Amino acid sequence: MDGNEYLLEMLVRERLDEARAARAWRTLGARARPSRPPFRARVGAALIALGERLAGTPTPRRACAPSSASHG
Repeated sequence: MDGNEYLLEMLVRERLDEARAARAWRTLGARARPSRPPFRARVGAALIALGERLAGTPTPRRACAPSSASHG
């Protein structure tokens, strides 16, 4: 029985090492990619923009501040 327990321990250690290596690769890949909003948020924003365009709703623009110069 001792041989089987040793073999089982070696197999478990090997699987754990593989899982840790895979996790390290996934973590490294996630850090390399720029973060972006979830797919559903991008689709929602696109649908809202399309709806506004079809409805003819003007897009909000920044208002210019009135000049503070006195005219006398």
